[in-house]
Amino acid sequence: MEDEMDLRVYINVLMRHWRLIAAVTLLAGVVALGVSFVSPAKYQATAMVLVTRPLYQFQFSPAINSNTQQSLTGKAALDLATSDALLQQLLLQVGDRLSADERNLFALREMLKAKTGGDPSIVNLSVTNRDAQRVAEIANTWANLYVRQVNDLYGKSADQLKFFEGQLAQAKNDLDAADQALVEFQKRNDLAILQAQLSAKQSALGNYLGMNESLVLLQQNVKNLQDQLARRPADSPSSLGDDLAQLMIQVSALSAQSSSLPIQLQMPSTGSLSDRTVGQQAAYLADLAKTIESRQAEAKKQAEALPIEIRALQGQIQETSTEAARLTRQRDLAQTVYTTLAQKVKETQISAQDASGSVRLAGSAVVPERPMSKKLLTNTAIGLMLGLMAIIGVVFVREYFREPAKMSSGLQPEPDAAPDAAEESLDRRGQVQIPAG
Repeated sequence: MEDEMDLRVYINVLMRHWRLIAAVTLLAGVVALGVSFVSPAKYQATAMVLVTRPLYQFQFSPAINSNTQQSLTGKAALDLATSDALLQQLLLQVGDRLSADERNLFALREMLKAKTGGDPSIVNLSVTNRDAQRVAEIANTWANLYVRQVNDLYGKSADQLKFFEGQLAQAKNDLDAADQALVEFQKRNDLAILQAQLSAKQSALGNYLGMNESLVLLQQNVKNLQDQLARRPADSPSSLGDDLAQLMIQVSALSAQSSSLPIQLQMPSTGSLSDRTVGQQAAYLADLAKTIESRQAEAKKQAEALPIEIRALQGQIQETSTEAARLTRQRDLAQTVYTTLAQKVKETQISAQDASGSVRLAGSAVVPERPMSKKLLTNTAIGLMLGLMAIIGVVFVREYFREPAKMSSGLQPEPDAAPDAAEESLDRRGQVQIPAG
């Protein structure tokens, strides 16, 4: 059968040793009360620090947002108040007013206590010591050092102003260099000339292509007249004077349109085209066809060469435009950075003149008139509790090592019981068993 815990065994142990337990507990309470009585009186002084927000926040440019007004409430404020660096400064200033055994960081830290008030923006700095005048001085010195350190860390100090002024000087140099580079580029910038050349080339290409179409049509008209003349005798008079006159008008108009490739014909000095024989008109048309053919070849040659020149000009224009855009972007960026930093420097200069800071001394510590309460009842209660727990532990340990077998089995006979007394134990079914013999 499984062993079961019987609380009566432990209660019996406590009942057998109740006199010892009561005596030791009472003795511990008396000792705690006596120690509280004879301990020297201590005084406490508290300085109050308030974490504030600035009434005015200057921000001339939203491009640089200085996150200087961070929250100092909670654990961050308490850690800064009890940091080793701050306590070392405090020890240097108040060390001559402390005793020899208190002139170290450990002893000083034992005297100090930082905690937040009911409002998280309030930090209470308390000092405890045996000298009333001394605690007030230490608390006020501690509060002033704390305010100064926090304002240097979180405020707009002179280091920030110096940093932004250095960045502004560098931005001014970059802006001057970008302006000079853009000026030098404009001195050799031939973008307008290239664009004019490109326009002229494109216009010439259009003229040559249009002229080629006109020459093809004119060549077809000449071919039609030649076909008509070929069907007649060469010495017979011709009746195509009106057609030839119309053809000459087309040649003259085409020559006037294309000054680069004029069509020059040897016109007859006397008479008209209608007075000529068929042979004379055929010879004239043959010369005209050759002239048109040569001009058509020249126009085709020019039309084929112009696209190469146009593409080259387009490449030069793109390179020039790209370089101009790059230099302009650099100048604009440098100008934006310079303007932003100039505004930030001005903002920092104005903000740095605010000497109030983000942390202020809300209340100075005064010399306490009465010492702190010795907490006699609290210390006595703690002494009684500690004494009771200690003696109970000792009693159980003593019983365990004195009779381990009986304690482990759950059977604990009374010391004054008769040898033939029966020991009773409850089994798991709740029945009483009396061992034999």
